[in-house]
Amino acid sequence: MIIIPHRKPCLRGVLNPKGNLNELILVINSLLPHKMDISILPSGNAGLYIASYILNTLKASYKNNRNNILIPDMGGWRGFLEYPKIFNFNIVKLQSDLGIINPNTLDDVLKENNIQALFLTTLAGYLAHQPIKEIKKICEEREIILVEDVSGGIGGTCGYGDIVVCSMGSPKIINCEYGGFIGISDRVKEYLIEKKKIDEFKSILKTHKVFNIYGLMKEEALNAKKTYNKLIKYSNIFKEEFENSYFKDSDGVCVFLEYRNQKEVLNKLNNILRLDNGKSLITKCPIYERILKNGIVVELKKMDILNIPQEEIFEIVDVIKK
Repeated sequence: MIIIPHRKPCLRGVLNPKGNLNELILVINSLLPHKMDISILPSGNAGLYIASYILNTLKASYKNNRNNILIPDMGGWRGFLEYPKIFNFNIVKLQSDLGIINPNTLDDVLKENNIQALFLTTLAGYLAHQPIKEIKKICEEREIILVEDVSGGIGGTCGYGDIVVCSMGSPKIINCEYGGFIGISDRVKEYLIEKKKIDEFKSILKTHKVFNIYGLMKEEALNAKKTYNKLIKYSNIFKEEFENSYFKDSDGVCVFLEYRNQKEVLNKLNNILRLDNGKSLITKCPIYERILKNGIVVELKKMDILNIPQEEIFEIVDVIKK
């Protein structure tokens, strides 16, 4: 059996977990294309809940009462289905190309439906990069709020949403085993001020206080670009080595391999390939959070990617091939 070290928070951050909140926010904003108003939260799911609350407060600002939230038909996060419903939004699924949104299809759907916001992940199912800049442009033209979950894409091209949420749980790019953040654009903040909801927003944030591990979060955020790029590099090796891999021309931090007998493949691999914390490196599909196709996802983001040499990646490739 091959045992693979799992991802742990960086040692420097573990040794000095406490830190300065303003320094952490500075580092987070350096990973985004535009400066945002950042709030640190206990989890990424808390960010999705607060994003849904913000959208609920903005309902009255539309001439038509927009009560629909658009999400991809696969490759999103389960919180997309759960948290908007708390505020009585309807969920509309957008037909995608295996999780990747076609900007032309998006534009047509937005013309025909009473949509208030689009929720998506920067990387569809952690497998492929969304055309996020084109999507953002269409949302702006249609006056749609874009809520972007950057958990799998931070360190790369990401953060174009009007609202950005991120998990810092394990195993994410910013890997602290706890925490997350929400960022709101100037446009959203002005809406809240205009509707006299900014104080209420701040009060809700206070109910999601985080204990001070800002130092750990900062060190992990400083490593985000290096971690993301290493995952892309190793994912591309898998895609080159397997004919049954998908998304060969797109960046991803995990890899989907198509198999009809995916349950059998999963069981075999779990007997010969494990992370050192006992968890599986493999996710069986179809599953909404990855892709609705028969096969497996090799969860490279679970591996201690910064400390695994390339030759070990080829060993894992060989094991799966056999």
